[in-house]
Amino acid sequence: MRDPESTISTPTEAENRARPCLAARILCHPNLARVGDFTPLFDERGTGTIAIHRHAPEFRSADARTVLPLQSQRVTRSPLHVTKFERGVVLRFDEASPPVVVNGTPLIGERSISNEALARGVVVLFGRYLVLWIGWLQLVEPAPLVQGLVGESSVMRHLRQQIHRVAPMEVPVLVRGETGVGKELVARALHGVGLRDKQEYVAVNVASIPPSTAASELFGHKRGAFTGATEDRKGYFLQAHKGTLFLDEIGEVSFDVQALLLRAVQNGVIQPVGGVLRQVDVRLIAATDADLEAAVARREFREPLLRRFSYEIHVPPVRARRDDIGLLFYHLLRERLEATGEGHLLVASGAEEEPWVPGSYVADMAQYDWPGNVRELSSVALSFIVENKQRARGRITDELRRLITPREPPREDAVPPESAKGNTDALSDEALKRALRDSGYSAEKAARRLGVSKSYFYKRIEKSKLLRGARALELDEIHAAVSTCGGDIAQAAARLEVSERALRLRLRGAT
Repeated sequence: MRDPESTISTPTEAENRARPCLAARILCHPNLARVGDFTPLFDERGTGTIAIHRHAPEFRSADARTVLPLQSQRVTRSPLHVTKFERGVVLRFDEASPPVVVNGTPLIGERSISNEALARGVVVLFGRYLVLWIGWLQLVEPAPLVQGLVGESSVMRHLRQQIHRVAPMEVPVLVRGETGVGKELVARALHGVGLRDKQEYVAVNVASIPPSTAASELFGHKRGAFTGATEDRKGYFLQAHKGTLFLDEIGEVSFDVQALLLRAVQNGVIQPVGGVLRQVDVRLIAATDADLEAAVARREFREPLLRRFSYEIHVPPVRARRDDIGLLFYHLLRERLEATGEGHLLVASGAEEEPWVPGSYVADMAQYDWPGNVRELSSVALSFIVENKQRARGRITDELRRLITPREPPREDAVPPESAKGNTDALSDEALKRALRDSGYSAEKAARRLGVSKSYFYKRIEKSKLLRGARALELDEIHAAVSTCGGDIAQAAARLEVSERALRLRLRGAT
């Protein structure tokens, strides 16, 4: 039930799509077909109380074909009350049983959740079978599906929209993101959605090409061109002629190989070793998890090569899309189980048999930060299957708990506040930038991560040549980033490497 003063205040559908809303998404449910369904609770201006229980509110499927309440006999009738106010929400559950656990801690009475915590998302476990994520979503139209890219979070919908927007344009694309996020899946999607989908797709890890053989590997060679060249060989560029060439790990390419790539990319002309000049026509996509701008500053990466990529796509880390954890995990489980003929373990059924995966494990996964991203999540899915092989009901072993137990990161760059005081050279600029990136560009969190005072951290940002605050950004640069990101301020902030809050204040002229 909704209080009269709650509800989403939505003057127009267009405004709905433009503004974020506080929403709840199903991460785990007795009927697995419901995983991923969501319900909008409040928009930015909405206040009041909403009760979540078996019969209300209604949750929408991603394709909007079904709109149903939680509707499970295994879900309590007792409501979880969500009260929104200016600085966050209050969660209240009045029953002692079944237990409700919020972010790993039992909810006794009520608990306040700040807007900062809601930006990350709150994980709520109801008893043994139901897990909800509560946080901010952008109410945008569902983007067309892309094979291999699973998720309905705001950032994943935006990613799919980007792919469909740029794929037919033939411009060189640089795919950026942390290790394990699925950059190669994005590259394949760009090829599959683009105009060359019927032509060759050639993927090569260019970091593994030694400078001594780079010309032959990239451009091919003629028979007899050098000792051991017993026959003609097509290089990667010729193999991809009329199709797509994907250069993975481009940030790790040697400086000499970068020069060879630059000439080929600039002119579309290559010369096989021992052969003549040839024109090639390839759609170029590259990927990296490296900070190429910092590499350019260190003279380790050629700036003209970086500039050749006229469009960038940033693939979000798993921790930025926690509301996708349920969909992702069950998708990965289903793929592996079906390959071994055990897909029946995850068959969604109205009979609502006890789920094979305990809800508590899904809740724990949604709170984990996934430093290895989707690749790490895939390994956990495999381990879950191995640990529960031939079991009708899965159980959480010590090994499975260990896999998603946060590990304390190395503190090699950490400096105690006392020793950092007045010493602006104690930390490298790279260490500062890494700490900011890992902390969502929150200076306060980054300072805590490094063990230094916030004032010291701000002083170092001001002195750094690699770091900029939102106040240092030109408005033209900000508007260009926002436009490139389709109006998504969070994506633009990540692209500009500043906090979302600081960027919003900058846009409002408050800083």
